[in-house]
Amino acid sequence: MADRKENSFLYPANERGLIMLAQSSLFAENGTPKGHLLVTGVIGSGKSTFVQRYLEDASLKASGYMTIRHVNRREQKTGFLHVPAGKQRDTGLLTIRHSNGKAFPDEKCFLVSEGGDSRFDVELFTERAFPLLERHGDVIVMDELGGVELLDDRVFNRVMELLNDVSKPLIMVWKHETALEQTLTRMDITEDKKAVLRERRHAIMTHPAVTTVMLESDGTISRQLEEIPEPLLNSGQKKHLPLRFGVMGALLIALIIISFAIGWYFVSPVTIIRFFWSQLFRTGEVFEEAISTVLINVRPPRIALAVLVGSGLSVAGHTFQGVFQNPMVSPDVLGASSGASFGAALAILAGFASTGITLVSFLFGLISIALVLFIASFVKRNKLLSLVLTGIVVSSLFSAGLSLIKYTADPSNQLPAITYWLMGSLNSARLQTLGFAAPPILLGIFVILLLRWQLNLLALGEEAAATMGVHTRLIRMLMVVSATLITATSVSVSGVIGWIGLVVPHIARMIVGSDNRVSLPASALVGAGFLLFVDNIARRATTSGIPLGILTAFIGAPFFVFLILREGRKGMAG
Repeated sequence: MADRKENSFLYPANERGLIMLAQSSLFAENGTPKGHLLVTGVIGSGKSTFVQRYLEDASLKASGYMTIRHVNRREQKTGFLHVPAGKQRDTGLLTIRHSNGKAFPDEKCFLVSEGGDSRFDVELFTERAFPLLERHGDVIVMDELGGVELLDDRVFNRVMELLNDVSKPLIMVWKHETALEQTLTRMDITEDKKAVLRERRHAIMTHPAVTTVMLESDGTISRQLEEIPEPLLNSGQKKHLPLRFGVMGALLIALIIISFAIGWYFVSPVTIIRFFWSQLFRTGEVFEEAISTVLINVRPPRIALAVLVGSGLSVAGHTFQGVFQNPMVSPDVLGASSGASFGAALAILAGFASTGITLVSFLFGLISIALVLFIASFVKRNKLLSLVLTGIVVSSLFSAGLSLIKYTADPSNQLPAITYWLMGSLNSARLQTLGFAAPPILLGIFVILLLRWQLNLLALGEEAAATMGVHTRLIRMLMVVSATLITATSVSVSGVIGWIGLVVPHIARMIVGSDNRVSLPASALVGAGFLLFVDNIARRATTSGIPLGILTAFIGAPFFVFLILREGRKGMAG
């Protein structure tokens, strides 16, 4: 294969670019067929998934076949079958070619593993696959090609016939050379046959009508620079990422300066700069006592706490949406917010001071996630679903306890205090509050950002990620625990501030794309700026300050409606 250049496209973050790439390889601008496409890559890199989504996006009727994992009634994997191309595979988008070590002849699996060896039934393959190729369609798909089936002259000659006919575009999918070699080691094939197989694969790849696309294990696509259309090179978001992050960083700094300036005691930006310049370089300039008090003791803890809580809730929500593969998930999905709220209400009912309220709230936030993980540990299948359902149950339990506390609380003092705390506020921000909240929130963010690239691989499915060396259960557990630690800590120091963890991740993806390697840091920046902006409005609105949960709902709910309508228009246009 020719040497590949450094240019690459992200998958699935730049899926639109991939689809454009496939379309330009198969069809000319006027829609007439012009060539064929070969998609290759390591196991679990999303080859079949990409083809399936391209067919759906381009509204193409396909003949040929796509792979589907095959299970017996006890849901044991016994091999794989072919289904008509373009048909939604009811077991998901993951291609499985393994068996559980037992042969089930009645299941008609043409690839079975027995012990350490694999056996491929070419006759059964031909019997099942060839009739599917004869069906009428806009394109022909041959999924999981390129293995020992090419040693059969009938299969190889049929492929070459299809390649020589450019009037009918052909999409082929096969494993990368390294993955193929690993498969061949488990098969009883002579070196002469292996040489023939390599020669036939090379003949297909170097056919003049074939464009080869390679999906890498980290989710990137690479191909020769001269083959990539110029408009496609300039269409990606990757080119503008430094500028976009620079703008987000500059806006955050501007919001921090504004936060120092505004309030019921206004301090001009020039005075702020002079004051901190004097503190930093010891110039000896004297300022009013009120200015020193505001700029050292009052506003810095509140600003820092807003940055911490805003970025933390955004990162936690982004993480949960990635782990559970659900854009509607928010940081309280596992009941941490309900547990922390119950703890705070209990502490207020018991007459604790603000420090005690924070500690008890944090403790019950951790208890809630411990309960969820403990109960979910007894479920052996559908771990993600069991976590969500258990989170709902635990959240309902703590919500019921909270309602009971509010029912028994003193309506003159305790009930208003509980209600105000539940609506969220940063009025309790102090240096000791900041010292308590910073370590767990920063630790959680650090762990998530450190593992954010593996969140991309989890999107491919648990088994696909496992084939690439990802310890899926460990990674999911670390992600869930870190995000819950952030949520419990944030709620314990600021109360319940909704919508940030739900809406901000979507804003970040709109700015930098859906690749978690860049969208997670973007969520942290956008979330910090968003909460600072909302808190500035709350501080100026009334003397006591409007609860932040009210403002975030007023801003977040309309924006989420906009997202829903935007996606709806996309669906209608498609």
